[in-house]
Amino acid sequence: MNSAQRRIACIGGIDVDCKARVKEPARGGTSNPVTVTSCTGGVAGNIARNLARLGCKVSLFSIVGNDVAGAGIRRELRELGIAMDGVAESSRQPTASYTAVLEPDGRLFIGLANMEIFEELTPEWADEIAIGLGGHPIWIFDANLPAATIARLLRLHKKEAIVLADPISVAKAEKLQGLLDCVDVVFPNSQEAGVLSGRKVESQDEVEAAAREIRRRGTKTVIVTLGEDGVYADDGRSGRFVAAIPPAKIVDVTGAGDALVAGYAYGMMSGGACDPVLFALAAASLALETEESVSSEMSPERVAERIEIHARRAAKQ
Repeated sequence: MNSAQRRIACIGGIDVDCKARVKEPARGGTSNPVTVTSCTGGVAGNIARNLARLGCKVSLFSIVGNDVAGAGIRRELRELGIAMDGVAESSRQPTASYTAVLEPDGRLFIGLANMEIFEELTPEWADEIAIGLGGHPIWIFDANLPAATIARLLRLHKKEAIVLADPISVAKAEKLQGLLDCVDVVFPNSQEAGVLSGRKVESQDEVEAAAREIRRRGTKTVIVTLGEDGVYADDGRSGRFVAAIPPAKIVDVTGAGDALVAGYAYGMMSGGACDPVLFALAAASLALETEESVSSEMSPERVAERIEIHARRAAKQ
């Protein structure tokens, strides 16, 4: 079955991304002149939007507020063809927001997250969406969900679904402890890999050891993201470091990790037509070139083109 035929469930956070780019290197404790933009964001939301642009059938399971921001998110995602029946509406909390303060070169200085609304996604909510999730053989979730909700979804409702998980942060990675045997593919950065493995991760050897330990705890495939150094991928048969695919220019790092997860999922479903790791890195490369968190150019053709160009350049070196 190809990628376009499988329905994918994206479960977790959706928000409004506010991006404040400083005009000079950011300085703490004082005022910094910035330019500000905003767009739809959130880990699960961005993954869903990337997959929709890649031609996949996607359903989103999340929550927004009863406010202008929430209505705008619903409208935008429906226009992309994303099924929104699994998105609840809070009468108590505003739609989540994430404020990223970016350096002039697009790199993150500090991120500020207002995510209290996701505490309303309780284990009872997990039970309510279980029927809808049943029609989705692939789940991608992020750790914005409460720990008890993640446990309920994976222990009670997963059944035969293939599960991909994004730990999001060092603090939130703790929520996956004890559940790694329910996760097929996990995407930690090196610090999150340290949390999931219980090991110090500072060198290449330690990255490899952490990935092995995460697999020993039950996860079939571990993709450790290493920023501009690419990824370390361990599927139990082999482990390999794969270099990043450089963008033409880094505009904004926000959303690159989400594009990587979406690209991997697409490649995984391609039936061997493409390498999921390379497809993931190429999708992330495209995302780095936009301020919108999800590239408007995201498509199977553009990602494949990025891989081909990178391969030609590598062959000349």
